[in-house]
Parts: sequence; C-alpha cells; structure tokens
Amino acid sequence: MRALTLLCLAVGLWESSLSNRNCPDLIVDSCHCSAERTKELSRQHVRRVKVVCEDVDLMDTLQTSFLPNRTVSLNLSNNKISLLRNGSFYGLAALEKLDLRNNLISTVEPGAFRGLLALRRLDLSNNRIGCLSPEMFLDLGSLSKLNISGNIFSTLTAGLFTHLVALRVLHFGTETLFCDCQLKWLLLWARSNSVRIGNDTACVFPTHLHGLELRNLREQQLSCDGPLEMPLFQLIPSQRQLVFHGDRLPLQCTASRLDPSVELHWRHNGGGVTTQEDRGVYVEETLLHDCCLLTSEVILSNIDVGIAGIWECLVTSSRGNASQEMEIVVLETSAPYCPADRVANNKGDFRWPKTLAGILAFLPCAPAASGSAPRSSGQKAKKAWRSCDRAGRWAEEDYTQCPYASELTRVLHELTQITVNATNAQPLGRQLVAFTSRAAHFTDVMDVIFVTHLVERLTRLVEKRRDLGDYISDVASNMMLVEEHILWMAQNEARACTRIVQCVERIADLALSRDNQVISKVSANIALEAFLIRPSNFLGLSCTALQRPSPSSATSPPPADRRSRADKDARRERDAAGESLLNFKCHTVNNSGSPAGQLSKPRVVKPFQSRKDKRVVL
Repeated sequence: MRALTLLCLAVGLWESSLSNRNCPDLIVDSCHCSAERTKELSRQHVRRVKVVCEDVDLMDTLQTSFLPNRTVSLNLSNNKISLLRNGSFYGLAALEKLDLRNNLISTVEPGAFRGLLALRRLDLSNNRIGCLSPEMFLDLGSLSKLNISGNIFSTLTAGLFTHLVALRVLHFGTETLFCDCQLKWLLLWARSNSVRIGNDTACVFPTHLHGLELRNLREQQLSCDGPLEMPLFQLIPSQRQLVFHGDRLPLQCTASRLDPSVELHWRHNGGGVTTQEDRGVYVEETLLHDCCLLTSEVILSNIDVGIAGIWECLVTSSRGNASQEMEIVVLETSAPYCPADRVANNKGDFRWPKTLAGILAFLPCAPAASGSAPRSSGQKAKKAWRSCDRAGRWAEEDYTQCPYASELTRVLHELTQITVNATNAQPLGRQLVAFTSRAAHFTDVMDVIFVTHLVERLTRLVEKRRDLGDYISDVASNMMLVEEHILWMAQNEARACTRIVQCVERIADLALSRDNQVISKVSANIALEAFLIRPSNFLGLSCTALQRPSPSSATSPPPADRRSRADKDARRERDAAGESLLNFKCHTVNNSGSPAGQLSKPRVVKPFQSRKDKRVVL
C-alpha cells in the first residue's frame, strides 16, 4: 500500500514538473497547460502553449500577465464569467483559439478582444449575450470561425461583422432566432463573402419557417409582413389574484423587442393606465434588457375596491398588437369561505383547500398508476373541480376527468370503451370470467355497473355466438360473491342486479328451440332450468333444490360475531370454486298426471346445514 502511494505521488510530481516545464510562467493553480505541436515546419524551434482553465469556477477572465505570452490556445469554458471588459485579453498576441462557451457572459464591451490579431477561432456559445455590436470584434481581422449560438438574441443588426474580413464559418442559432426581413442582409452578406452559415443555425420564428436552416432560405422568404409573433411575452402574475384591502401587488410584463417599434402599455378594465399616486398606482418606466427584452412594471399599493377587475399588458408594434391579461379580486376581511375539506372517493383522495365563496377550486387528478400510459407533454393535466357557493358552502363537484383509483375499476372501465363484436366477444367473455372470479373483493359499486354493461353487450351477440351463454352464466354466478351492500347500491343506482338476471333469462330464450326444448345449467351460485311448453298443457312446475355443503362446513360454524371479513371472502371463493354444490331439477306438471297430487307436495329438500348467503335464480 505504501509503495502504491509513493508511485501515485511520483506520477503527480512528474505531471506537475512536466506542466511547469511547459509553462514555467503560469501562476494560476487551477489551470494547467501543455505543449501544442505545430504542423508548420520551421528551423527555429518555438514552443506553442495550450492553457486550459475549464470548469474551475472562474468569476472573471485571467490577467494576461498570469499566462505564458506564447499561449496559442486558451480554454475558459464552463466557468462563471459574466463580463468581458475592453482589452480583457490584451497581451496574448500569439493567441489563435479562444474558448469561452458555457459561461454567464451577458456583456461584451467594445474592444474586448483588442490585440488578438492572430485569433482564428472564437467560441462564445451558450452564454447570455443579447447585445452585439461591430465594435465587439475589433482587431479580429484574422478570425475565420465564430460561434455565438445559444445566446439570447433574436436577430442580428446589419453590419455586425464588418471587421471580420477573414470569417469563413458562422454559427448563431438560438432558441428565439427570428428569421424575418431583419436577417435578409446577413443572408446576402454571407453569400457574397463566401461565409458558410452552420447547419445548426435554424429558424425558430416565424412559425411557418420553424426548423428550416437559414442558409437554405430564399431572400423572398425573409419577410416582416406576417402576423405578430413574440418569442417571449409573459405577464407576472398570470392567474387570478385574491387580495385584501391595503395589500400591495406588483404586475410585471416582459416582451421580446423584435424591432424599435415594439412598445408596452397597461390597461385596466379596457382603459389606459397611468401613474395615480392618490390611488396607489405607479407605472414604472419601461426598461430595455440586453438589447432584446422590454420590461414594464405597475405597482399597486394600498389596494382598494377600485383596483378590482381585468388588468392587461398590451404590446404594440408595426407588425400588429398582442395582449395578456389577469384578474384581480379585492376581498373584504370578513369575506365568507368554504372550509378546508377532505374527500375520498373511487377517484382518489382529494384535499380541498380553504376557498373563497363564489370561486371554483381545482385539484390535479392523482398520478397515473404504474403500467398506465404516460401523459404526453402537449396534453393538458386532468383536474377535478369543486364549487364554493356565495354562502361559503361546498356545492357542485366534478371528478369525471380523473381515472379510477382502483386498477380493477380502471380496467373494467377501459373494457366498456371497447366496441364488442363477434370477433372479440369470446376473448372478452373469458377475460370477464377471470376478473369476476374474485368478485368477493369488489369494493366499488362501479365495478358491478361496468360488469353489467359488458354482460349486456355480450348477450346481444349470443344469437351469433352460442358459446357466449356459458360465459354470461359464469359471470352472473361470480357476481353473487359481491358484498350484499355493494350489490344493493348497484341495484339502487343502475338496476344492475335486475339487468344481469334479465341477461341470464335472455340466454334461455335464445337457446330454446323445437330441437332443444329443455335447458338445464347449474353454476356455483345460479341454477337455471328452462322449458319450451304448450300453454294449453301447462299447469305448474315442480322443482327440487339440493345443496351439498363442503366437508369443512359440515361442522358447526362459529358464532356470527366471530366470523371475520376474511372468512366470509374465503367462503365465497370456495363456493365459486364449486366446493359447495347446488343440485337443481324442475319438472313441468301437465294434464298427463294428477295436477292436484303433484302440486300438493312440493318437492324442495335442503338436507344438512343451509347456507344463508346462497341465492337461487329460477
């Protein structure tokens, strides 16, 4: 271990000595340098030095006296430099490449690169430069490649690159680049001076040119005749504001300055706004930031009822107008509120905040569960809303946009949105039998209602697909495992139970024919017998029901108060699996026998222990 430590120390000292040998006059600890090979052959050996001060939290450019005067490449990228002063690099006469990308540069003073007569490559990309002038590029007559992409300007003024007589490659793509008549000069200049515009320089505005490379556009496409489009136009705050008497509220409006004709104005309820000290309204002077953004501010101090209403920021320009607005509601200190409330339903758990009377409150729906399709970026977030009436009481509410909290309910709901036909009916029937096999765990009345909808759709196709009858019967049998209070609510809300029974009866009606005059089907919870008879011969029906409980239930059951919910669920699931069998048989009574004798002795026998939760549908 000690040997390894000594080896690492030796390597570090060797690298340090090598760096010092290359740059004995470099006195910046956070930087390092290396010798750079030259492609040119010369009898005189001249050492070329490359200095790298990348990502070392520099707040300012280095004093040139700290750097070797033989420096040909200087990398100051990924730091926190915000200002390039006049003569920032004066003294580095041999410098050929300067990398200032990924800093915080917002101001470049005229003459910032003064003295860099040999500079060939300059990278100012991904900074915050909005103001550019020809004086920035003084003494850069040898510059052949310039990258100013990723800054905040939207356009470039004519004659900007007058001093760059050797320029051959130019990159200037930004997130707000506006390709209009103001860039026509640049396109003509680049073509006449053999300057190649980078293929990453693409239009963002106007919309009809979005994504097109500037270098491939025709001169006629760069026009200022289209409708007004703003790369940036925002009002803060942008939403309704609830304020009390005496409060203070600042309003701020920011817009892109596409050209000198752009101006900002304020309106209140449709009328112009000026400073009114007696009302506490102060309109601040419009400010120009970084040559590309206009900002205007209104200060509302000591707010009263007269401040209420619609406040609007209006942009006017030679290309047209645009506006954004927000509402201010002034409250009395005694204004009624709806109290904070928590609502838990089948769409999730919603905590409604204290809300002013007369206001519609919104809450986002619960996030989609795992496995659900993610929401696309352009899709609006789904919300629930609740109304607080004028008296301060919660009133109307709507959760329909929100998905169901239970995964089972969501799946059943999605199935109801599918068009059922003869092709997909059989797979749907199998799927529905599988879902309802655990009906004992249904907790939502909508589970029962959705199953009812699906059973009815399958029933309509029984004439085309006779095998669907078995699926419908099995689903109906499984649904009898649902807790009785849930079934009662489903029946009360949508007549769900009645509709399922009617579907089972419909199966029998469709199955009976001259060749098939008797139908007998017994499921775990439903027994069905149907007869095709002649009314003139029919006098009655004699049925026998025999229930054979499973061996585990032959012993005396525990008292009712000791039965747990889990025991009941387990019992229902055993019944669904057929552990408790129901035998059922009916015979018609007709004129061939003695009707009185047959009907006087109903043959219904239930040996052993009767199951109170068992239902029989005839």
